[in-house]
Formats: sequence, structure tokens, C-alpha cells
Amino acid sequence: MNFRNLQYFLAAAEEKNFTHAARRLYISQQSLSGHVAKLEEELGVPLFERGPELKLTYAGERLALIARQICSLEQEILREAGEISDHRRGRLRLGVSYTCGRAMLPVLLPEFCKSHPLVEISLMEGNHRQLNEWLRQGEIDVLIGYMPIDVQGAQVSVLLRERLFLACPRPFSLEVFGGDGEAIRRARQEGADIRLFSGQPFILLKTGNRIRAMLEHHARSVGFLPRVLLETENIETALALSQEGMGITVYPELFLRALHADLGGEGSSLDLFPLTGEGSMGALAIAFLESGYRSPAVLDFIALCRRQSGLWGL
Repeated sequence: MNFRNLQYFLAAAEEKNFTHAARRLYISQQSLSGHVAKLEEELGVPLFERGPELKLTYAGERLALIARQICSLEQEILREAGEISDHRRGRLRLGVSYTCGRAMLPVLLPEFCKSHPLVEISLMEGNHRQLNEWLRQGEIDVLIGYMPIDVQGAQVSVLLRERLFLACPRPFSLEVFGGDGEAIRRARQEGADIRLFSGQPFILLKTGNRIRAMLEHHARSVGFLPRVLLETENIETALALSQEGMGITVYPELFLRALHADLGGEGSSLDLFPLTGEGSMGALAIAFLESGYRSPAVLDFIALCRRQSGLWGL
């Protein structure tokens, strides 16, 4: 049995027509039939029911399933060999959380693409649970997301640690602090106790997002239960609604600096209060499986992330 026979068989199985499959393979129908017949003789079972419509036998269905796996492994071998001999080509399968992508990727990917213009980038965005599962199953090469990353066999490096901020509509701040501008300014610098905002509406990311889990952990540690007005998958939606005065949301420091550097000033509709105490700090990390092959492109991206982490300075 050889790869070519399997590839020709798979083409016939997918096309369900020898003529169409032969045309797709740029060979004659007679040649294709000969390859399939040779495979059937080798295995000792018919693979197709030949009639007006070509159909797979049960043995053919089983072989098609296994043949796809074999051909996939062949492609993996060829890809790895090609990357060893030519470091310019390859693929980076990157998993990133919804909240990380918008702030970090515009910094990381342009620089990476300049030095690796021929590397194909496959981006998968998801919540904390999805990212961990994709890494566990080997569907991504690199994960960038919030700690903890609980994947057995993963090598994890913390890129940076950051505070969580309450993004609070200014009328809510005035209500909580009784219009005391000095108290508001002090809370902006030193942090505010989340329990001061008891009864105020919160706009939070949906369960499964690590930012939401961090807030809930912090709230439990101080005996606070937020009144959730609305949940969303998108952190920018939460912030936009807060800017319109609908409720308080929680925003990570990195994204405030990267995307909203002017937010929280005197002319802003929001006040930003850093949280303090247990659970108020988040750690962004990069992770990859220690076992298995990592292409030069993947290794270069990991190194870039580690270099860049020292420049964010949080």
C-alpha cells in the first residue's frame, strides 16, 4: 500500500465518479481504476459498489476514514521537513481571548509578519474554556490568555500582570461619593472598594470569560454580589454601554492603556477606579504544549511575545 493509491482512492470516494476523480487528478480513468483495483486486491475486499452511481462499501467507508488520517500525517511530515529546510515558510495557529486580541495583536502581528511574510496565520478567538480546550487538543500552537491555564503538558510563561478597573459612569460616582470631587480623585489614584457600589447596575462579560471570573473571585473575597443588568461577549460593547450611563463595567489595565488612553479624564463620561485586594490583579500568559513539533515560525512568535511583554510596563 502506498500514499498514491490512498490519495487516488480518496479522490474517487469524494467525487463518487471515476471520470470526475481522474480529471481532478490529471490522470486517465483507466489509470485511476487500475490504482483502485490494485488497492482492492491488496486488501482482499471491494471498496466500491460499481453501478450507475459509485458507492463506497462498508470496507470503503472505513478505509476512507483511516486514509484521511494517513494522508493528513503525510502532509504533516512534509510540512515539518519543509520548514526545517526553509525557515521562511510555515503556519502559526494562534488562540487568543476576545479581550486580549484587540489590544495585543495590533502590536504583535505586524512586527511578526514583517519578518515572516510567507507564514500563514490562523487565528482562533474564544473564551477562557475554549482556549484551554483548543490547546489541549492540539488545535492551536500558541495560546495567549489569562491565567490560570490548566492544560496538562503545557509550558506557561506570564507575559504581564495588570490591575482590573471599575469603569463607572460619572453620575454613579457622584452618587456614591456624595459629590465629593476630592474623594473621587483619591479613589481614582488609590482604588475604590467595590462594596461602595452596592445596588448599582453592572454590565459584565458572560460567564466563561476570564475577566468575569476574576471579578467574581474578587467580589466573593469581600462579600459583594454585583447587580448584573446585562451580559455581553464583547468587552467594547460593555464599555460603550457604560459610557452611555447604563451601568458599571470592569476593564483590564492593558486595554485601557492600549485602546482608551484618554478615558477617565476630567471631560470623560466615566471614572476609572482600580480594584485593590484579592483577585484584583490578572496575569496574561503565553502557553504551548511541550510535546510535539514547534516550527521555527512558532518559536519566533513566542520569543517576540516574551520580548514585547517587557515593553508594556504594567
